[in-house]
Amino acid sequence: MDIRGISLLLSLAVMMAPAIALGASFNCSKAVTRVEKTICASRVLSDLDERLAGAYGAALRSSDDPGSVKSGQRAWLKNVRDRCPAEASLKQAYEKRLAELGPTDKAAWKIFRDMRLGIEFSYPADRTAAVGCRGSRDCVALIGSPMPNSDYLIAFELFDGDLDTVAAEKAVFERRESGWIAMGRSGEHPVELLSGPAWRGLKAVVDCGISDAVGFHAGAGECLWVVLSNGRRAVVADTQGLVGIDEASMGSIQSIRFIK
Repeated sequence: MDIRGISLLLSLAVMMAPAIALGASFNCSKAVTRVEKTICASRVLSDLDERLAGAYGAALRSSDDPGSVKSGQRAWLKNVRDRCPAEASLKQAYEKRLAELGPTDKAAWKIFRDMRLGIEFSYPADRTAAVGCRGSRDCVALIGSPMPNSDYLIAFELFDGDLDTVAAEKAVFERRESGWIAMGRSGEHPVELLSGPAWRGLKAVVDCGISDAVGFHAGAGECLWVVLSNGRRAVVADTQGLVGIDEASMGSIQSIRFIK
């Protein structure tokens, strides 16, 4: 075979290799299921799978209850990932699971735990958790980067009650015959269902007003609202329309655990 023929074969090998073994956390040469083959055929999904493997390992090492982390991951694989019909839904599933587990660099995160309030959650080391906000001792504020001088980036306020009651009475959510909606300053917004360690919740981003040095600006920002409950107690989380709608804030929300 001449040099041109060898070069052609090498080029074909390089082109075909990604289809059978990208960078997934498992051995793509042994991929059997439809989902495994889809992951191995996609550079994006393979990278997400590797990132998730790192986040899962970090979560196991840092958790006080690694058994719960393992069972949660098994349930996610069986009930979420392996039921995704296509690459787009797999990508969304992986991104959401990464937010739930938090960053791989757990050393850069701290744990807030308060037995009186009955909750714990993780948060970035460049933020500060302070009890007392919105005029309530049952409220925890996360303060810090990127707005260290704001009242809070995101606040978690505790209430007695189930999800439906607290969402309707203490937040922006309304229950209609067709399902939940969230009310902003100028209209209705869609609601996303959430779930976590022994709780279920609602999430929405709505248009809201913001205050700055110039004054108050109606409808000039976007505010995140989340309510989650274990059936007896509930957390209402909100941002102020400037910052706080980011992966780190969602990581804190997804890490919330009721401890009493």
